[in-house]
Amino acid sequence: MAVRGSCITFSLENAKRRDNLEKRRQAYTIRNMGLLATDINYIKIFRLSEELIAQLEEDISPFLTPAKRRGGISNRNKILCTLAFFASGSYQKILGENVRTYISQASASRAIRTVVDAINQPAIIKKYIRFPGNASEREILKQKFYEKFKIPGTIGCIDGTLISMVRPKEHEERFYCRKGYHARNAVIINDPDLNIMHVDVTFGGATHDSFIFNNSYIKTHLEQLNNTGETVYLLGDSGFPLRPYMMIPCSNPEPGSREELYNNLHASARNTAERTIGILKGRFRCLLVHRVLHYDPEMVGKIIKACCVLHNICNRAGVPPVELPSYLQRQEDTFLQLLQQGSQNSISDLDSGRLARSRLINRLWRGQNRQQ
Repeated sequence: MAVRGSCITFSLENAKRRDNLEKRRQAYTIRNMGLLATDINYIKIFRLSEELIAQLEEDISPFLTPAKRRGGISNRNKILCTLAFFASGSYQKILGENVRTYISQASASRAIRTVVDAINQPAIIKKYIRFPGNASEREILKQKFYEKFKIPGTIGCIDGTLISMVRPKEHEERFYCRKGYHARNAVIINDPDLNIMHVDVTFGGATHDSFIFNNSYIKTHLEQLNNTGETVYLLGDSGFPLRPYMMIPCSNPEPGSREELYNNLHASARNTAERTIGILKGRFRCLLVHRVLHYDPEMVGKIIKACCVLHNICNRAGVPPVELPSYLQRQEDTFLQLLQQGSQNSISDLDSGRLARSRLINRLWRGQNRQQ
């Protein structure tokens, strides 16, 4: 009986081992099939086409470490996992019905960190996010802005947006915004085609847009261009400082005045900043303010920059924007903070800005009268 019992125990253990081995084989097969479902719509789930995903994998593969063990997550699946999270802002969407995968939440989180770090490599950032670096590139932008919006000298529009995050472990006060939640403040500069030319994620939500701009290398660069006599403008809202190279709206212009004409043209052009940010968040809903990124501040900044890279990849490839459902747009509108706090301008800088804006207003007014 003892021998028989030992045989039964051995058989059960052997069967269990075989069963576990088969489960591991099945898991390995599933994990390497790709995060694919029947009749998958790549753009709907990942925001990038299959071709663009392959291009992205080729770009960042030098910065990704291949799976170290049999059954590990492939680089392609790490990328798909990251894109699915960016698109939805939810681990449950990655691990749920839309994408059939047996990747755990912990594995998904590690995959996202790996891919985000790869996209944030300087070589990748420089390839896809570029501020105009020479006179010829600036002239192309000036021409495009003028053809579309009739404002000469413009090379970009600027705006800030808050990306919500969990309470950080250190320096909480730097990230707590006036609306009552923790966030990164991302200041974005776009071109007339809604491409992102610059993104600054250095500061937390407690920092105003104007302070971020005043402490950026972009400001220094534009000052140098202005000092050499080149006419060059960014268009911003009233939250930014008026400067010879930063045009903001006039306050309370008289109906029919040249200031009202300037404001109307300014608003039309600067609307590209709001549209750029709207499309960015519509594509990558992890950035929506009510999603709340559960990462440390440094990682949140990297996620924002990675989404900006992917936005430009989609935009330049002609991938149509993804519209936010009305209920998500209502949630976003409810939570979005519109910072209207004035900036601290030095008198000389403010006077120079007023003079430059006055010259631009008069130029636009003369052009309007000639057309009539």
